[in-house]
Amino acid sequence: MSNLTLSDFNRRNISFGLFRLYKGAAQRLGGLARANDTARTVVFILGIQRAGTSLMYWVFERDLQARIYRETSELTSGDTLEHVRLNPLPAVKARLARDKASLIVLKPLVESQRVHELTAAFPGSKVLWQYRHYQDVASSNLKAFGQDNGLKDLRPFVQDDPDNWRSQHSTAETRDTIRRFFREDMNPYDAAALFWWARSRLYFDLGLEGDRNVMLCRYEDLATDPAATMRRIYAFLGRPFPGDHIVRDVHPQSVGKGRVSRLSPEVDALCADLLARFDRLNDRAAPAPHPTTAAPQPAR
Repeated sequence: MSNLTLSDFNRRNISFGLFRLYKGAAQRLGGLARANDTARTVVFILGIQRAGTSLMYWVFERDLQARIYRETSELTSGDTLEHVRLNPLPAVKARLARDKASLIVLKPLVESQRVHELTAAFPGSKVLWQYRHYQDVASSNLKAFGQDNGLKDLRPFVQDDPDNWRSQHSTAETRDTIRRFFREDMNPYDAAALFWWARSRLYFDLGLEGDRNVMLCRYEDLATDPAATMRRIYAFLGRPFPGDHIVRDVHPQSVGKGRVSRLSPEVDALCADLLARFDRLNDRAAPAPHPTTAAPQPAR
């Protein structure tokens, strides 16, 4: 939404707020109610923070039939520390059972390591695993959460903490690799990129590349070709595409914005290998006209 005046921005917010009120009322009144559980689609947006998952959820928010749960919601009310971990899954399931929407979208990024538990609790559910170039993610991470955030994210791996979501279900290889690089005075961009590497490789460690209910989603595809990307996603979900209006505010201005590499060569190479592995899988599934190495495009 670049080049908007304050009044333009306020009008859009008011308009979208009214849409959400209308959508909520329609769902509560049963105009869009599902006939039974088999008519409902539950979708988990997983991956790593700062990978464009919020953009994905905002696009789904424009679907009149969708009920969206953000990373922090009533489903995370039991987490008194960070307010992001899901409540026990039976409680989550009981809460979602009361929703009348036919499409329910959750974004529990901190539960990505529990993907098999999530899909087992909701048979027939779908997973969108979003990824983004590691340099952009590292830069966005530090800008959003502070220069020491990468170190904070890596310490649970170094300490082999089985309860912290960051390191939970990580492999010995992942933890050993992080210990090899970790220093309290390490380059903050190296730290943030290593966290991207550790959390992103869960996709392969958990064997998701062979799961037909998991779709790999590249942020750069969504940002540069949103309508085609969302049509492919809705086809994967087995649902009709609501229309191009759901992507009308998507722009590519953040693509490549953080790619002034501040990484050490070894960390850069480690992450580049994993990114290339993701890209090969993604392009094999659906060749995209906008590779992750494309130059950023002007906002439209």
